[in-house]
Amino acid sequence: MRRITPNAWRAAAGTITVALFAACSPSPVTSPQNSVLTQPQANAVAEVVATDAASLVDGATLDAATGTPFAVAPMPGSPALATSSATCTPTRSPSPPTNSDGDPVPDSVRVDFTGCTFTGDGHTVAVSGSIDLVDPTPAITDRAFRMRSNALTRTVTNSATGATRSVVETGVRSVVPTADRVQLADTMTTEYTFATGTTASHVRKWLATFTADQAGSIQLGSRLPSGVWTIAGKSAYTSGTNSYSLSVTTTDPLHYNASCNVEPRFDSGTISVQVTKGTTSTTVTITFTGCGQYSVSKPAA
Repeated sequence: MRRITPNAWRAAAGTITVALFAACSPSPVTSPQNSVLTQPQANAVAEVVATDAASLVDGATLDAATGTPFAVAPMPGSPALATSSATCTPTRSPSPPTNSDGDPVPDSVRVDFTGCTFTGDGHTVAVSGSIDLVDPTPAITDRAFRMRSNALTRTVTNSATGATRSVVETGVRSVVPTADRVQLADTMTTEYTFATGTTASHVRKWLATFTADQAGSIQLGSRLPSGVWTIAGKSAYTSGTNSYSLSVTTTDPLHYNASCNVEPRFDSGTISVQVTKGTTSTTVTITFTGCGQYSVSKPAA
């Protein structure tokens, strides 16, 4: 009978031990691709981006009689409530404002919405904060204006479910309209509260262009006619402990339908949002399919 020496035994035992450890150890966990954000997180990003895209419409023109936007609740699924449905009259100061060049834009006026409410289609909207409207060319008769939002807050409550969402906007929009086209620079921060109570911050620098379907139909002081929007820009999105860099483009121009009565008032078009966290990126695609309707997709993890 062959005897195994102590050294050989120890070597064999070591081999067995290594083999057993390898067999019993769990396989390494590989991080899934496209794990920048989950589908629910992608839906949340899309809700905020869609809200901010819809708000461009009402930042592109103003009511010449009151100096206010034409709608106040561009949150997805909410009615497109006109300011004429308000239970208050926003306060303007000074009143009347100075208008040196006689165009539809006053030299400088603050419009305060504190205490204003709007109701319609099973929703109630409360508005507070103010906007400053400024004519950047007070000695030249033209259409240009600048709008600064000062913690302009919209709180939308669904009367049937009691669900409440809110948006607080701070920042500046510079607008240069013609009869055919509107060019808009949007440098804004949106603080968004979802119906669940979760919050998000969206700090952006967008450039947007609107082209009317019918040439010559844009009138400063009147509601925006139907037409197409293109949007491009960068932004930072933060919710809880998650922070992302966003790059936003309209891969298919958004068609704004002035007859829509629910937000967002786009009946076609696509927004592509490249979402980056650290060194990893994915793309969230927002496809508008009808008035107030859109789908959200991202690559599978």
